[in-house]
Amino acid sequence: MALLHTGKVLAFGGSGNDEHNLRHPLPAEIFDPGGPRSDRGEVFEIPNTGVQGDIFCAGHAFLPDGRLLIAGGTHRYDFSLFGIPFPPFSGLEHTYIFDPVKLNWNRLHDMAFGRWYPTCVLVTDGRILCVGGLTKYFPWAFLNKLEIFSNTDHSWKILGGANRWLPLYPRLHLLPSGEIFFAGSYNTHYTFPFSRVAFPSAKLNVETKEWTIIGNPNNINREEGTTVLLALIPPDYSARVLLIGGGTPTGTDAINSVEMIDFSERHPRYKPIASLIHPRYYAYSVILPDKQVLVLGGRVGKKGHAKPDEPHVAHTVAEAKVPQDHMAVREPELFNPEKGEWAPVAKMQVDRLYHSNALLLPDGRVMTAGSNPRRGLNELRIELFCPPYLFHGSRPVIIKCPRIVRYGTNFEIETLEAADIKSVVLLHPTATTHCVNPEQRCVGLEFMQKNSNTIFAKMPLNSNVLPPGYYMLFILNYEDVPSIAPFILVN
Repeated sequence: MALLHTGKVLAFGGSGNDEHNLRHPLPAEIFDPGGPRSDRGEVFEIPNTGVQGDIFCAGHAFLPDGRLLIAGGTHRYDFSLFGIPFPPFSGLEHTYIFDPVKLNWNRLHDMAFGRWYPTCVLVTDGRILCVGGLTKYFPWAFLNKLEIFSNTDHSWKILGGANRWLPLYPRLHLLPSGEIFFAGSYNTHYTFPFSRVAFPSAKLNVETKEWTIIGNPNNINREEGTTVLLALIPPDYSARVLLIGGGTPTGTDAINSVEMIDFSERHPRYKPIASLIHPRYYAYSVILPDKQVLVLGGRVGKKGHAKPDEPHVAHTVAEAKVPQDHMAVREPELFNPEKGEWAPVAKMQVDRLYHSNALLLPDGRVMTAGSNPRRGLNELRIELFCPPYLFHGSRPVIIKCPRIVRYGTNFEIETLEAADIKSVVLLHPTATTHCVNPEQRCVGLEFMQKNSNTIFAKMPLNSNVLPPGYYMLFILNYEDVPSIAPFILVN
């Protein structure tokens, strides 16, 4: 899923974990959530015109102009040889751009390699780095080359000299230093033989192509766990990253362990912090305007990657009349970075397991969707969560703000609640899949009150803190109640 700067949500799954759809992938869909009090919304399909392959299990990231880049996908499904899965899935080399305004697809130049389960992340200068994935041909799991996409000529180049073994869907984050941080361990299935020693955390300097090794977290059993770059706060904008949940490679032992790495320290290393209330294999995270982190979904017990045991007849949970999984975790948890504590919030009505997603909407609600307990069986219901701040009083209102803001400048925000504003934050729209969310980013802005209905907000000079692109602009009052966010373009 990806939140577009139109306020709508794009969801695409290609063949949708069903080899019967490989040559005829399903169309993408758009969810329009409606107003902040709407519990209905609208869903409609986007024709596959322009899509010539299966973008199931691709990577995606936003370009600075708000278009979405999709890289990789599925060339072929796995099959068994003497009862052993061999080869695994093989990757697609295709590249596409989705236009949020025209709602259409365009195919671009292919990557040098097919990639199944790659991660894409925006680099400060507007390029996009693509890392990891299974290749199209032998030896599949052993792709250690990185590729980088140029937004000027829409071409891919191999980032020579930066080769590194990384797991599928590596958890990546752009740090205020401009380095790309691989947030550690191994996080997805198909990790053997690397699961014996894991994948140490490291930072990549894209310009020098050098990796700096940081080392493994204390608990390397992080399969289907998630990572979050905590809110970057002025004036120093120091970076902290959470490593949350996951479990053993077989998926039988979910964990509630949480670790944090603080890059303001001289020698940053992961350190244990307060654990989740619930162990979570499949953990989905959303950073909120009040800088807290919502973690939801997941399960304990065996993971849901297996093929169905019965004939291929049911396509949805409702059709199969499958009871809700008693091993699923329905109680989300909210992390307060200032207190370092987790607190339970209202329970979900729907299980969110494998192939689920969650993201923040501009009205401050959190959208959850998906769940694929086994192949051919899909959860189609969307659920919206209202965080506690929506019950703490009236919301401030942004009457007027610029559509485009530039680095190092001040800009005006017109609001009748100027004297009551506690914080101003920019949140990057999410593009997420498989518990991976490199696009998620919350940046606080320094500000001052100009008069009774205007505040001045100051943009950082460092584009590594705030890479170019569209952001949701929230103002929050002293009860931490956020406004509804307009989108502004940082350029």
